[in-house]
Amino acid sequence: MIQLSDNFRVNLARALVATGAILYIPSNVMPVMTMTIVGKVEPLTVLGGVHELYDSGLPLIAGVVFLASFVVPFLKLASLAWILFLHGKPYLKHERSTVHRIVHKIGSWSMVDIFLLSVLAAVGQLGALAGVTAQPGSILFSVVLVASLIAAEIYKPRLIWESDTLETS
Repeated sequence: MIQLSDNFRVNLARALVATGAILYIPSNVMPVMTMTIVGKVEPLTVLGGVHELYDSGLPLIAGVVFLASFVVPFLKLASLAWILFLHGKPYLKHERSTVHRIVHKIGSWSMVDIFLLSVLAAVGQLGALAGVTAQPGSILFSVVLVASLIAAEIYKPRLIWESDTLETS
């Protein structure tokens, strides 16, 4: 097992959160999938899929998809950025530790979106009637999710509680 220094952990986590934040907007603007239904081809972004579900009379599912695919990744990145911004500072240690624990627990559930897209793309092929194809936005969305997962894993909660503050730049 490779041992990472604490400074390296902090800087790598910051780089991953910055990467996720930079790719968050294009991952939500670019189409994540293309649905073909009876010859009608429709590229869908994350928010376009939410809108489509809502217009189809499924507001509850649209709300769940909006929360899981749009709000949760944003809150994860914002929470990690807040924790890393306050790294080495003596205040709000308990709150930062609690937020880190929550982000770490919900982290892997974010990949459910990508799993569902892969299932739809594999199973949703009905020849000329219907089909689902993954698009480049899904790759960017996956990178955002994986970057936040790895950042939460690399930045250990013990770094919040250490009495000797690390000088990071």
